[in-house]
Amino acid sequence: MGDLSRRTVTFDRHRLQVTEAGVGEPVLLIHGFADSAYTWHRNIGALTEAGFRVLAYDQPGHGESGLPEGFRFGVDDLARVALGLLDALGIERVHVVGSSMGGGVALYLAIHHPDRVRRVVPVAPVCYHPPFRPSVYLFRCPPFLALARWIAGPWLVGPVLRSQYADPTLLTPDVLDHYRRAFERPEYLEACAGMLRDYWNRAFYETARRYGEIRAPLHLIWGERDTWVPPRRFALRLAADTGADLTIVARAGHLVQQARPGPFNRALLRALERE
Repeated sequence: MGDLSRRTVTFDRHRLQVTEAGVGEPVLLIHGFADSAYTWHRNIGALTEAGFRVLAYDQPGHGESGLPEGFRFGVDDLARVALGLLDALGIERVHVVGSSMGGGVALYLAIHHPDRVRRVVPVAPVCYHPPFRPSVYLFRCPPFLALARWIAGPWLVGPVLRSQYADPTLLTPDVLDHYRRAFERPEYLEACAGMLRDYWNRAFYETARRYGEIRAPLHLIWGERDTWVPPRRFALRLAADTGADLTIVARAGHLVQQARPGPFNRALLRALERE
């Protein structure tokens, strides 16, 4: 993977933990709900070996990033965080890769800030309306949040991750342990609830009506067995609305970048290196 560093970048009210590696054209990696920059741990090496500079950050309240008081998690708010990070690092334009809700942020950036975007690779993006997963919406229930630190880590993380991998044999103990430990931070639970509360705001739905305006090269990557954002309902529609290229990775679920890193990395590099 080469030299990989973690550092804190501060701007406005934000304190973001950023993973950096490699040299070359910058690639911004944006994770989704209840996740962190860790979600890209099986992909960063492939990007740096191909000659890219990787910037993977923990969104507010996730991973090791701080959570400013009163922060809203609308898709437009999260996009402003991404832009603020780029400004703080002195980076004008990037390739943007976003997973799940981070994919929705990538699409927002492509429409509203096309001057900052080179290529866009949404990975199973949340793009039209909320997926219905009862276990996720528990985060909007105050009694659950009060107990989540003790309940969700031991009892909920395993089943949720297995559903996101599709093939549970690919889910290793170290990955399970990482996600279970995330629940030890109170900010993490608050951030999860905030995302579900704020993400699908007016800016989200207005942006969804404008996907056809994206002019940056766009390549979609989806897991064949994604039950969270099913490709039959979302991938085909988004590809039709945008004219994007679409790669469906066999035997992969929602976290395709983790579960099937080999075919995912090949698809990602094809998207970023295409002339």
